[in-house]
Amino acid sequence: MLGHLIRKCGSALTRAGYKKGDVMAIISPNVPEFPVALLGAASVGMPVALVNPTFTPEEIARQLTSVGASVIFGVAPMAEMLQKMAQMCPSVHQVILLGPPQEGFVCFQQMLQDSGDLFNDNVDVKDTFILPHSSGTTGLPKSVMLTHANVGVNVSQNIHPRTSKNQMATDQYQEIHICLLPFFHSYGITGMLNIGFDLGAKLVTLPRLDVPSYLKAIEDHKPTLLHIVPTLAQLFIKHPALKMENFERVHTLFSSAAPLGAQTANNLLGKFNKPDLLVQEGYGLTEMSPGAMQTPLNNDHLGSCGRLISRTKAKIVDLESGKTLGPNQQGELYMTGPQVMKGYWNNPQATKEMIGEDGWLRSGDVAYYDEGGNFYIVDRLKELIKVKGLQVAPAELEDILSGHPAVVEAAVIGIPDEHAGELPRAYVVRKPGMESVSDAEIRTYVDSKVSSHKQIKGGIEFCDALPKNNLGKVLRRELRSQYAQAK
Repeated sequence: MLGHLIRKCGSALTRAGYKKGDVMAIISPNVPEFPVALLGAASVGMPVALVNPTFTPEEIARQLTSVGASVIFGVAPMAEMLQKMAQMCPSVHQVILLGPPQEGFVCFQQMLQDSGDLFNDNVDVKDTFILPHSSGTTGLPKSVMLTHANVGVNVSQNIHPRTSKNQMATDQYQEIHICLLPFFHSYGITGMLNIGFDLGAKLVTLPRLDVPSYLKAIEDHKPTLLHIVPTLAQLFIKHPALKMENFERVHTLFSSAAPLGAQTANNLLGKFNKPDLLVQEGYGLTEMSPGAMQTPLNNDHLGSCGRLISRTKAKIVDLESGKTLGPNQQGELYMTGPQVMKGYWNNPQATKEMIGEDGWLRSGDVAYYDEGGNFYIVDRLKELIKVKGLQVAPAELEDILSGHPAVVEAAVIGIPDEHAGELPRAYVVRKPGMESVSDAEIRTYVDSKVSSHKQIKGGIEFCDALPKNNLGKVLRRELRSQYAQAK
């Protein structure tokens, strides 16, 4: 049935004049039709840009413009915003809408009435499949080119029987996964959607995190595996009345996107008190499709981010000398494997900075490994902030802050938060004579221009000058140190 709908969607796109290389942008919550649009476009050679539907119109417009999107897929409740997006981006020719027919939109349901005769799967495994957004190790967000081969290989790596307790569907058994984490995120698109398809799993989509709906879905569908992030782990641990009978079939709680921590993992095991429950953590980057490491299948080494999955190599490099280090020595983590991205879309310089000529990809994370090959993340070299597993680029917020008439310069760091993991905090230098401008005024200015997870909820601190090195680069580590000492 799914393959039949994919052929119809691909044929309809071809009939509308779209060709191999044209970009479709999906701006949608998790809905059952998401994979039909995704695979319908991708199967006829159209790279698919994955866009966070909670972004502001300005943020979405920047992403669509950067990839030159030709067509948008979205849902009816977002119609007005999608129309505005199309007007802001000259490259966009049409907006496909999931919902009742509306003037000015292409109806997705009507597209699926296509005969399918123009479907032409002339896709090479080296062609770009998806374009998720990432900030890399530094700078503004960029679109990551992940090929069909990248994602396909990473699916196989992540469900290898020595890596995962997931099982292929049979007449007697089927995995059941609750798809709560967003498909626009690499964890959601590969870890849940594509892996789920490969397993023949039953996938239950939820459009947003609504705790009662999430717990009701668990009760109704009795999942076998739950994909979580640390925020959801805390929800389970602290919820006063979880119905444990609804979790009887769960064999794995799989966490990624942000460090889980040994204490949280042990708290989960204590909460569920199931002898056969696996609390597993994965590590990766969008640029790695995204998986690179997973913890063992026996709950050993809780607190590590795992061991390398198949066909993946890693090394720890000294931050000063660039020499490769041995066990229990801290340095920057580099990785390579068949899941390493093709590069950043239309950004060869950023690609060159991320991937060396030898194919090793910089993680931007300070890490070490022990004699057993278990890796541990110590710190981040990269500027990226992770709020509830979502990326926030300091450069993006700093650019907005600099646009305020009272601001000379600003720097943004992430500060620890029990619920979100991190929150953005800004250090601002005001222009002479503008000292009366309050932090509330500046925060309102920034927060009105960004989506919720990017808002400066960690506060604003005014200062006379930002700490910098002799090349004028802001020393964020000093700002983090100042914040830690003040606490």
